[in-house]
Amino acid sequence: MSSSFSSLAGVPAKCTDCGSIDLSWSASIMTTSGVQDGRLRLSEVQSQFVLGCNFCSETLAVLSGDRVADVMTAAHISAHQECHAGVSE
Repeated sequence: MSSSFSSLAGVPAKCTDCGSIDLSWSASIMTTSGVQDGRLRLSEVQSQFVLGCNFCSETLAVLSGDRVADVMTAAHISAHQECHAGVSE
């Protein structure tokens, strides 16, 4: 599991049900309306990321696509700043 995601508040580093550390993220989409698939507009679909236990199948966390984008942006900025700090030394 990425260190960026494991440091998020509420995202466990091990399964809260069985204690396993064999966790994985999966991505999915969900609709925000009752419209049939094929008639959806982009504004009616949202992405979500689900952290689950590979041992017992427990769902441990569900993050919106916007939250994941925020975490990735913060990690990118942090890595970029560390890279430039190393160059100036």
